[in-house]
Amino acid sequence: MKTDCSSAELQLDAIPSASILDNLPDGVYITDLDRRIVFWNSAAERITGWSRKDVVGKCCRDNVLCHVDKDGHLLCGEEHCPLHRAMVTGQTSLTPHLIFAKRRDRRRVPVEVSVSPLCNSEGNVIGGIEVFRDLSSQFEDLDRARAIQREAVGMYVGPDPRLRIGIRYTPHDEVGGDFYRVEGLDEDQYAFFVADIVGHGVPAALYAMELRALWDEGEERAAQPAAYLDWLSHRVEKFLGLGMGYFATALHMVYQAGTGALVCASAGHPAPLIVREGGTVETMRTSGPGLGLLPDPLYQPACACLDPGDSLLIYTDGAFEIEDREGVPLSEERFRELVREARIERGSSALADLEVHLLRHSNLLSLPDDLTLISLHRNR
Repeated sequence: MKTDCSSAELQLDAIPSASILDNLPDGVYITDLDRRIVFWNSAAERITGWSRKDVVGKCCRDNVLCHVDKDGHLLCGEEHCPLHRAMVTGQTSLTPHLIFAKRRDRRRVPVEVSVSPLCNSEGNVIGGIEVFRDLSSQFEDLDRARAIQREAVGMYVGPDPRLRIGIRYTPHDEVGGDFYRVEGLDEDQYAFFVADIVGHGVPAALYAMELRALWDEGEERAAQPAAYLDWLSHRVEKFLGLGMGYFATALHMVYQAGTGALVCASAGHPAPLIVREGGTVETMRTSGPGLGLLPDPLYQPACACLDPGDSLLIYTDGAFEIEDREGVPLSEERFRELVREARIERGSSALADLEVHLLRHSNLLSLPDDLTLISLHRNR
């Protein structure tokens, strides 16, 4: 039907904002500062099975959506809830978050979430808005890719009363560009390998999977960190390099459980930190070019020793490339303080706490890159 534009000018002030939100194809809900739901649109009802009557007036964490992340961790606390982070930081999400919402029938549905704070006329945050889209139709293949990648990384170490190993692996997306391997070479030697493909998401994950194949191919060289990185760099040069817009950093370390001796080599990777039993933090400095960047790289091994009661932390740059609320990057000294405060000798639970502290320090809704943390503690 032809419309007379002169008589059909759209007057936005005449359209209630609730009506606009209610007609969007994506789910939308609005909360106050306590995360009590004050608005719930029709698409939210369709996607989740929860009606307005079910949820308005309730907190979103009160057995309603109960979001979890891709690893099954509950997000209804404060630091990991995207909507809460948006209200606390005053930041709108620039990229969507993949999370899982709980439907009324208790099934989980994958949704792509964007969040934003809501401000009054004086600029004060008075609530938050979350927009979410059902990803069920395209999620199955991505979930399979995630399962395959989870099988590629891992720790292959039997019980050993002389040491305690902790691991925290958090890809930024469903799949990521970090690769790690912890493996016993013999009764006394343990190999720790971490690589970080620059970038994240599916392209970086595909390169990380190639590193899994190369680990198997070169495992017999793993007892010599510098020699192993030299071999790996030449192999990586064939499929990964500056010409393709990607490169990788890596760190390889061998630990002697009987003596506490450490030997490591680095391909442009952040230096490990040693936390002595008394609380002193030392940097195990070693350097070398990123994997595949030079035709004849030179990797120099660095040596140290863990005394009984000492711990060591290996990490990717997602652990410290963050900024605080004033936009100031996390300093090396502040990162060392956070590592000291986390008491990494406790293992994986301490690394989970360290991740929370890093997020709390930042002015971000989530950490901007893949994160891998590996701790090693020499028992008494």
